[in-house]
Amino acid sequence: MAQIENNWYVLMGEQKYGPYEYKSIINMIQTNQLMDYNYVWAPHLSSWTQIHQLEDFSRDRFINILKNDAEAGVVNAFLKREHTRKDVDVPVMGHNHQRFFDGQMVSVSKVGALCLLNSPLIQVGDRLKLHIKSDEKDSTPFNVECEVIRKNFSKQRLNSKSGLYYAVRFHDIQPVGVQTIQTWIQAPEKSA
Repeated sequence: MAQIENNWYVLMGEQKYGPYEYKSIINMIQTNQLMDYNYVWAPHLSSWTQIHQLEDFSRDRFINILKNDAEAGVVNAFLKREHTRKDVDVPVMGHNHQRFFDGQMVSVSKVGALCLLNSPLIQVGDRLKLHIKSDEKDSTPFNVECEVIRKNFSKQRLNSKSGLYYAVRFHDIQPVGVQTIQTWIQAPEKSA
């Protein structure tokens, strides 16, 4: 793994901040102080670059750090999840009071989810109403009201049906939904 660069700078508007340690930047990303579209710079970069374009902050890099624990001190920068999260593949339909969209819930906890929604127009802070229907025959559809807390950026050219990943925090879940989510979280992992 590449050596960690600890002299990171952040651009907010026209103001530059830093230097920060790599683990501080990770923490700012996880606490939504920095978003994928914010610009950062370090001495190994030729120019200011959006976070989502850098391998240094890619999901694969983070997974590698967490698995290998190779970079002492960096692993401690990651927030510990309070609630168990489970990978799922559940269809969703919803709206943000302006547009309808469909998509997939790809992971869930009792307080929120990560969804791949077929609309690039949803913004952080938007309130969504989601209708969730599992493909399992014993599963009852349910509704969730939630708020977008993170929007993952994409390098691809987007159109009105382009899917993006959105992290949502649940605000109101029907009782059957609370039970269904708990069942999903407690289910054993499916073997490949």
